[in-house]
Amino acid sequence: MTRQDIAHQVSLTLGDHADDFDIDGIVTDLVAAHDGNLNSIDDFDSESYWAIVETHDQSA
Repeated sequence: MTRQDIAHQVSLTLGDHADDFDIDGIVTDLVAAHDGNLNSIDDFDSESYWAIVETHDQSA
């Protein structure tokens, strides 16, 4: 899966709040957490996924 595909998946999970997050940063961390081989955000358990996402919240 390409970074663009993963970014799209991430943006879908964020819904109307996608602009509040650094999606590129999220994708970078997600891919790194899977040693560069991430097929889908579904490869993460919910708790791990949202912990990574929260570190890229830019709404504050």
